[in-house]
Amino acid sequence: MIRRTGMGRTTPPRPVDLTAVFSELEGHARTATRLHPRPGVPDVRSSSVGGPLLWPADEA
Repeated sequence: MIRRTGMGRTTPPRPVDLTAVFSELEGHARTATRLHPRPGVPDVRSSSVGGPLLWPADEA
């Protein structure tokens, strides 16, 4: 289940605190950012992340 808060999305808290169950993982816990990509319409100035790879016309 994903809840919307403003423009972003958040993931609800996990039902089990894994660092409480597996204490050896506590030092490895980090905050993560989840990405929610959306389809777009890239133009000729877009990078390969958003569209086709741009290649110089004078190179093979």
